[in-house]
Amino acid sequence: MSPDQQSGRPLHEAMQQTSDRFGPHRSDLVLRAAARGRRLRLVRRAQIAAVAAAVAGATVLGAVRLAPRAEPAPPPAVHPAPSATPTPGPSPLPIRSPSASPPTGGPRTGPVSAQLAAFLPPGTTTRVLSTGSFEDGRLTESSDGTGVADGQVIHDDGHGRAAVAVKLTDAPPSTRLTCEQAVPPFFCDVLPDGTVVKAEKVTLVSGNLAWIVTATRPDLRKVEVAAFNTDRLPVTAAIRPTRAEPPLTFDQLQAIALSPHWNR
Repeated sequence: MSPDQQSGRPLHEAMQQTSDRFGPHRSDLVLRAAARGRRLRLVRRAQIAAVAAAVAGATVLGAVRLAPRAEPAPPPAVHPAPSATPTPGPSPLPIRSPSASPPTGGPRTGPVSAQLAAFLPPGTTTRVLSTGSFEDGRLTESSDGTGVADGQVIHDDGHGRAAVAVKLTDAPPSTRLTCEQAVPPFFCDVLPDGTVVKAEKVTLVSGNLAWIVTATRPDLRKVEVAAFNTDRLPVTAAIRPTRAEPPLTFDQLQAIALSPHWNR
């Protein structure tokens, strides 16, 4: 044996020993390696899919949690500032201008109570009292130079007796033709000719009432017509009402007060 052959034997033996450690050659080694590769790829795909699903779930959850915050809050409602309410002033007095020509009445002579009775609606009217005289537009002058006349009647319209009165006065030149008064009347009006018409509801003692309409003409002739819910004048605490309300309405009282019958 040559020296080269002797030196090559240990190398051959060493390689043989190493080959023996791997075991005998198996014909299915390639197939098994391919199957193992497929398993590894399936595992890797499953891991990637799980990670992707987790990321997607976290993204959706985050979007759900952030949705209320991400939506811009609606702007605060803007309400128009309330307009300034004007301070209420004194309410104007109610107006009752005459809607028809006032009645003319009867003769302008004789007792004032008889002249008043000619204006009253159907019923029983009894003349009670007349003071002074009203003759064709002229009044009896009193001691102070002021003309005054009045008359009273008892009128029964079937609902109870009641007193009705009229008073005529020539007012002094200082009289103001205005609706302004310290105590506002029930209604007041200044007619186109300058006549001031005012009405008052007066509560007297013991439940007695007086409804009064006064017309003051520009020539200062003043006519005051009053109706009561009792048949006795003057009214005192001992007098009781004979009916719930006076027998004449304010429209009827106004018609009598504005009648040209009482003119100068």
